[in-house]
Amino acid sequence: MTLSMQLTAEQLAVMKEWHASVPTLYFLDICVVGATKLSDAALERDARKKRLVEHLQNLDRPQHAFSYLLAVLEKISDSRGVATDAELEEQILGDLTALRAFFKNARVYEPDEFVIQFLRELRRQPIELQRSNYLSFLEAINNRFALKDPVAPALRLQKAKEILDEADSLSISRQQPVVALALACLYGNRAAKKLMKFKSTAEKFNAENALADIMAIPRLARFKLEIEYMGRQGGRYLRLDFITDDDGLIGVLDCFEPTAVKHENSSDVSGTQYTFTVKLKRLLTEIGPDEYEELLDLLIAESGVAPEM
Repeated sequence: MTLSMQLTAEQLAVMKEWHASVPTLYFLDICVVGATKLSDAALERDARKKRLVEHLQNLDRPQHAFSYLLAVLEKISDSRGVATDAELEEQILGDLTALRAFFKNARVYEPDEFVIQFLRELRRQPIELQRSNYLSFLEAINNRFALKDPVAPALRLQKAKEILDEADSLSISRQQPVVALALACLYGNRAAKKLMKFKSTAEKFNAENALADIMAIPRLARFKLEIEYMGRQGGRYLRLDFITDDDGLIGVLDCFEPTAVKHENSSDVSGTQYTFTVKLKRLLTEIGPDEYEELLDLLIAESGVAPEM
């Protein structure tokens, strides 16, 4: 159930204060971590970063904690990285030191030793089993399907079918967030286009960058379900929240509500399956009701590919 109401400035302030009082574990992306290291002079020159830092300072309360884990996963999964293991560990320890200096009351959730061990275990391992397929799909979306430019409404459904065929050819589930966000771009979702950061040429498009933002959605799903489950069982944190400076990701994240996570481990392979409630109509901002129903049927008519991250 969703409730909408009009609030006075006073009531809004009370609601914001109540929201900030709930014990919460906040996950930060790399850009937000970087903002905590900026000098006062640098913040004065960048109003956006200054507002971000002020928001973090407002959340600097004893009942909260801040996690660096998502930023580590971003660093590990970026195959463009040229830093040596020692250099990367030095960068991460520097970030953790900066976070602990920034937050005066809240705690940094992970000890240094845990983060470094996590890094050493996962570096050069495929964080997502289908990572290369996801990158190929995103490159096709930018280069071949040219979703940087608007598509005429009369041509959208046919192009949507072609996009789904492309996902099928790469063994990507039609119900994966990467596919849903491609369709969101096709149907005029500005936030999704900001997240993808499409370019006019293949050389300029950075599929790694787009995938890093998209993968924040399933990565957060696992942590959110586990942390909030523990909170209901008497754990310290009742809620998980994510802080990012990426407007595109902010604009689409609420369209994916995780409902279940399942871990599968065997002698041959291990994987994780996520179940989401997707606010599809909100994602496909410019779709008509008849076309929506037809596209929904296509998405449900799964090609036999199991959704796997």
